[in-house]
Amino acid sequence: MLAGTRQEIELPDENVATQARDALVSLASFLQAHPTPSTHVRLVPDSSTEATHIVVPSVAFRFLLQVLHELAEGNAVTVAPIHAELTSQQAADLLNVSRPYLIKMLENKEIPYRRVGNRRRIRLSDLINYKRNSEESRRRVFRDLTRDAQDMGLGYA
Repeated sequence: MLAGTRQEIELPDENVATQARDALVSLASFLQAHPTPSTHVRLVPDSSTEATHIVVPSVAFRFLLQVLHELAEGNAVTVAPIHAELTSQQAADLLNVSRPYLIKMLENKEIPYRRVGNRRRIRLSDLINYKRNSEESRRRVFRDLTRDAQDMGLGYA
């Protein structure tokens, strides 16, 4: 997908999921055996012997591994630039919360947003930061609760 273009979200069929699983295993093994900043890739169409050579940065392969994993699980995948702005419904879906709950979070200034007319727009980078901070906070609370339970001899190892 090129930046700025829209694409239809398409669920992968079983054939695509199988191909993604196979590619995921092969690519993960290759990258683990050859940790380099970039890799030369040879592209050969099924019906041709002519090849195109490109250099792909390792970071792109890490994203490709994530995409292959999701496709192998039967999930649709979409790509958005970090500066993208999402609707409140898209943001709620990303956080796995209801839209009304997200609106409450926005109005409580837990996540920055801006208004465009009567619509709310939330930057993807702000959502990612919120999600990261929330996960860190949950991990901290879990560690504290575990430590307290151990101190009290409640049988948690």
